[in-house]
Amino acid sequence: MICHDGSQNAQNALEKTLTLFKSMKPEIILLTVVDEPHDASWASEEVFKPWKEARETLLREKAKEISSQGFAVDAMLATGDPRQMILEAAKKKNPDILIVGKRGAGRLPKMTLGSVSAFLVRHALCPVLIFH
Repeated sequence: MICHDGSQNAQNALEKTLTLFKSMKPEIILLTVVDEPHDASWASEEVFKPWKEARETLLREKAKEISSQGFAVDAMLATGDPRQMILEAAKKKNPDILIVGKRGAGRLPKMTLGSVSAFLVRHALCPVLIFH
């Protein structure tokens, strides 16, 4: 299971994963999570819908790229807190390994917001591979 949020770090993790496991041709479960707006304003909802649609489009494009390299792909879009949605997807799909790209934020954002990858290392029931 590879988590892809559209960032360059996620793309690097995806590319490295495909290279690393190319000879094995495992099924790739591609997961992207869209965090819901945290307030109830109309403006948030107007921004959220196109953003979610863009992420769905990106997910389809990445799935097509992976498939063109000979991998079977299961693409999933989840909406909610990324930490919880990734954990739930991993519990449901039971992957052999969970792969994420490190966000690369500075020290302060990690301390105040927490790190998705650090959370997954502590709570996932399967091995977690983090690409820097």
